[in-house]
Amino acid sequence: MKIISNLLEGIEGIRIFYIFGLLLFFSLFIIILIRTLRRSNKEMDEIKKSILTDDDSNETAVS
Repeated sequence: MKIISNLLEGIEGIRIFYIFGLLLFFSLFIIILIRTLRRSNKEMDEIKKSILTDDDSNETAVS
C-alpha cells in the first residue's frame, strides 16, 4: 500500500477526487436515508410481504 500512496501523493490535484468521492457517497447516503424514512408504514409492509411471497402469476406454463 505504501507504493500506491506514494504514487497518488505525487499526482497534482488528486485531492479533489477524494473530496468529490466523499461528497458523492454522503449525498447518496442521505438521499436514500430520507427516501426510506419518508415511506409510509403501509408501503413498507407491502414491500415486506412481497419479498416473502412467491409470485407464480409471472411464470408461464410450458406444455
